[in-house]
Parts: sequence; C-alpha cells; structure tokens
Amino acid sequence: MPTIRVDGNDILAIYAACAKAREIIIKEKRPALVEAMSYRVGDHSTSDFSQRYRDEKEMKKWKDLLTKIKSPIDRFERYLTRRGLAKPEDT
Repeated sequence: MPTIRVDGNDILAIYAACAKAREIIIKEKRPALVEAMSYRVGDHSTSDFSQRYRDEKEMKKWKDLLTKIKSPIDRFERYLTRRGLAKPEDT
C-alpha cells in the first residue's frame, strides 16, 4: 500500500498529501495511507495523566518546539494574512 507521511501540524501539507492519496486511489484503484505526524501535548482526557508514561524532559522538548512553530491554526492564520487572504482583525 502506498503511504504518504506528512507534518500533521501543517494544514496545507495535509491537504496536499490527501489530494495525492486521492489521486492514487482513483488512478490505481487501491488504498493509500496518509500518516500525519504530530504530538499530543495534553492529556487524552480528564481521566488521563500523561506524565505517568511520558517524562518531563520529553514533554518540555515538544512544548518548546510547538511554541516556536505555533499551532496548526496559528500557522494557517499566518499563511492567510501574509498572502493578503485575511486581515489580522478577521481572526
């Protein structure tokens, strides 16, 4: 099965990967897998305590990284405003 690995925090990359997977599915009449790589910073739910299975060093590393690159929504907002497709006051 063809696979496509993509940055799960990049909305446009996910769109492009899904479009490519769709093309494969239609053209080759077989399944395709899109693997969106991301990291869950918070707990799964209120009954989950992720510090039981993740150490603080790992969590801090990812939290710092994701703070630098921003959330997927922040990244898409920045993309739209830089291209003049939205204004800061629209968000």
